[in-house]
Amino acid sequence: MMITELKAFVLLAETGSVQAVAERLPLTQPAVTRQLQRLESLLDVSLLDRRAKPARLTSAGQAVLREARKVLAAVDELKRAASTNAQPQGTLRLGVVHALADAQLADGLEALGARYPGLGLQLASGWTNELLPRIDQGELDAAVVFMAGTAGGVPHAPGRLLATEEIVFLAARKTALGRHPTLLELNQIGWVLTPDGLCGSRSALRAAVESAGAPLHIAAEVHDVGLQLSLAERGLGVALLPRQRAMALRRPQLRRIAPPGLRLAMQVSLVQAPHLGALQQAVDWLAQRLAGQDRQP
Repeated sequence: MMITELKAFVLLAETGSVQAVAERLPLTQPAVTRQLQRLESLLDVSLLDRRAKPARLTSAGQAVLREARKVLAAVDELKRAASTNAQPQGTLRLGVVHALADAQLADGLEALGARYPGLGLQLASGWTNELLPRIDQGELDAAVVFMAGTAGGVPHAPGRLLATEEIVFLAARKTALGRHPTLLELNQIGWVLTPDGLCGSRSALRAAVESAGAPLHIAAEVHDVGLQLSLAERGLGVALLPRQRAMALRRPQLRRIAPPGLRLAMQVSLVQAPHLGALQQAVDWLAQRLAGQDRQP
């Protein structure tokens, strides 16, 4: 690296004095002289016409000065980008799992933009098993993901744990069900699920139903949460949804059901790429914001 040598050279061009450079850095005058000589040796060119008093820049020195200022400006910009204390700038590439892409997240992202006006946002949705590789491959800076399963048996979520949330069962109020329907009674109606074969809550549901002596009856597999709930409202299946999202959507035609013997939950976490530089401050703030939201069962 020639950064220290370039700094000495630029200061000399600006001050015209080795003594002034020595005071600014601060170094001894012989040390400044050695830096200038080392730069000339590294570039294999004479930067100063030492016959003049004081020494003047050669034509090569003038050319090097222009480029040296660009290099030093770029280094300063690089330090600002790498500093975790710097104001976040540029684009934060954020992934979010489908089940959590809701109004709460939108509120958090709006607040993030207000806090860091120089920060742009590039949002991508997907499943946990799709988003995690994108972080490893450098395509995303961070992702909000979840792991699901039976309450008390949820696999450990990767990254920074934000919350633990209950997954609730929702059925139409008009459906002829008792006050506490069994899992097999719900299975006869059928389940409205997202088409994610790797989802832990789906695996836990399948295991519980099959343990009760029946195959899992899937009535519908759809991505859109609104369609899931509309189907459930019409008695065409039983939907599963994170509790907080179910409350926010406010569907009075649905009622929450707690089948005996099965409770499902999810752990929400934020996973990030290493060495985010100034973006780290924004990721930390977003994590604190999301963790502060009520997602407890």
